Amino acid sequence: MFSAYNYPSSSSSVEFYRGPVLRSLSDNLSEYFEDALIVTQKNGEKAGLIVAIGEAAKVAKELKLDLSALKKNMDLLMPAFFDTHFHWVQDDVRQMPKVSLIEWLERYTFPEEAKYSDHKFSSVKAKRFWKRILSVGTIGGLCYSSIHEVALKEAFKYAPEDFNIGNVLMTMNCPEDIRQSPQRACASVDNCAKRYKSRYVCSPRFAPTTCPEAMQASALAAARHDCFQQTHLGETKNEIQWVLEIYAKIKGFEGVKTYTEIYERVKMLGPKTIFGHCIYLAESEWKLLADSGSRIASCPSSNAPVDQLGIGSGLFDFEKAESMGVPWALASDIGGGPFLSMFDVMRSFVLQNREIGRHSATFTKALHRTTFKGAELMDLSADRGMLEVGYYLDAIRVPMPPGLPARANGEMALEALIRLMPNRESSDTFVNETIIRGKSCFNKEAVV
Repeated sequence: MFSAYNYPSSSSSVEFYRGPVLRSLSDNLSEYFEDALIVTQKNGEKAGLIVAIGEAAKVAKELKLDLSALKKNMDLLMPAFFDTHFHWVQDDVRQMPKVSLIEWLERYTFPEEAKYSDHKFSSVKAKRFWKRILSVGTIGGLCYSSIHEVALKEAFKYAPEDFNIGNVLMTMNCPEDIRQSPQRACASVDNCAKRYKSRYVCSPRFAPTTCPEAMQASALAAARHDCFQQTHLGETKNEIQWVLEIYAKIKGFEGVKTYTEIYERVKMLGPKTIFGHCIYLAESEWKLLADSGSRIASCPSSNAPVDQLGIGSGLFDFEKAESMGVPWALASDIGGGPFLSMFDVMRSFVLQNREIGRHSATFTKALHRTTFKGAELMDLSADRGMLEVGYYLDAIRVPMPPGLPARANGEMALEALIRLMPNRESSDTFVNETIIRGKSCFNKEAVV
């Protein structure tokens, strides 16, 4: 439906997009327009801001436009993605054999991350990766780098501005070539937070590999420089057993009963902390997350069974998170996740939940949790993450599913879109164009 707005009166100050549009409005509502018209501001600091959107005929009538003069695009336009948990330095190990989390980390991931100590290697990889992420329609997110500040510098050099990134802190129980001393880790997180400010994410890898001193330094740096924090929590049962065994021997933590309690003691809980996974949590842990305002990034394609190219961790209980009032969004978690595309994440989320009879996991919900809710997790949702008046035009152009009825609802359109991909691999090459704030930043037709 068309929403009223104080739109500019001169057509030279606006831009128009006409064609099929699919948008997300909530967990329970997505809309499909067979012929929509989007009007955005063209110039100035508000360039790309949506001032009108809805059925083309209605919008044109309201604005007194000659609709016949506006060419209709044949592709489908839909909101661009936000990925709230991924490791850019693991792009080359996404599809390495996965038997268990710890085995996969030790055999493939840690050796791969060690390569990022080299400036030239990091630069080549960063230039390629940050182009590629735009090509799958992801325009913002929260990202882990390796321990190396040189790799972090290269990531910030090439990453679009709505990606926040942090170098992981690792001080124990990991290979020597990717291990920091506690003093080095504490200095690194403080220096990087000063240098990159709010785009930096203080990132203790997780409690088994990061000493309490470094996690406390991370929490202090985040508070001092208004940064997000991110880490991992409750991904596998073996991980939980391992971390509790480790901390039972650390002074001041002998009485710890849960994984989350460790993060509470080092002051990491809070509304600007995003915990990855959170599959296995006790009731007391859910309460700690809820009471502190902490947030969750759920990674279904990474946590999926091994025969689905995941690590086999289990399935996040999003209904429990919602009942406790804990904010959450979907994420790819590459390289645990096998594909960078959030289309694959959406598919995995819906299919895994359907298998256990959790039918509230719809494609409509998946779209909302990879767009608006991802932006919301990053405190960007005031004007990002939704195709609606007052929001910026952050969108992707994808192939139009053939034979889709003009009066199809949003869920039908989404299912048809997912079915259009012949296999999971094709999700990484499905997007024809990516648009940020009304400006094209990737166009498949322009790629030589």
